[in-house]
Amino acid sequence: MNDRLKNRLNMINTCLGLANSSDYKPVWTGKDPADFGTDLATLGVNYNACIAKAALADGTKDGSTDAKASAESTVEDTTYVLARALAVHFKKNGNLTSLGKADIAKRDLVKLSGQPLIVKATEIRDLGTAASADADAANRGITAARVTAVTDAIAAYAPLVNAPRGQIVNRSALLKEIETDTATMLDQLADLDDLILLLESSEASQRFQAAWKRARIIVDAGHGPAPEQTPAPAPAPAQ
Repeated sequence: MNDRLKNRLNMINTCLGLANSSDYKPVWTGKDPADFGTDLATLGVNYNACIAKAALADGTKDGSTDAKASAESTVEDTTYVLARALAVHFKKNGNLTSLGKADIAKRDLVKLSGQPLIVKATEIRDLGTAASADADAANRGITAARVTAVTDAIAAYAPLVNAPRGQIVNRSALLKEIETDTATMLDQLADLDDLILLLESSEASQRFQAAWKRARIIVDAGHGPAPEQTPAPAPAPAQ
């Protein structure tokens, strides 16, 4: 979420916290204009719904990418172990054609990602499947368990290859909704700006109006290099 949105949401939260504080809630509760309390409650509901979307957007930002990276590492590791066993086996058997396919360094696998990695891992897995029936294959580390490990790693990785892109799309849609929701809440705040002026004239209401006016100032909090944080949920109204 960009700083502009966060700053506006933080300002809305400040206004909600101020109005619902024990200092100022008595100023408008049960008083005219009644719409102030009704509209304030609606704003609180809308704000918390918006923050829930923001949390969801932050949750989709990294989760699937981390899962993909972990699954990719598993494919690289299991494929490399089987490839080295195959390289020893084919070298000793004089099978230079298969040796050329299996004799790969770890850095060669790490350079690959997505479908190219799946293609290479599948090639090594298939070489392992065929070679496992050869004499001395098990003695050289070509076991059913190692072949199965590559198969399982490919199966876990394949569905995640396009997952980060899907999450980016989902996050973009959520952020667009948050943008729209925030614009709506700013309109609601503008109505509250008018309604607060209609509160009965008293020293307490004047303090409330002055505090509300200060709270309505959008502070550019920024975040610099620090991790991005979702604005906090609205505080519970004072009892």
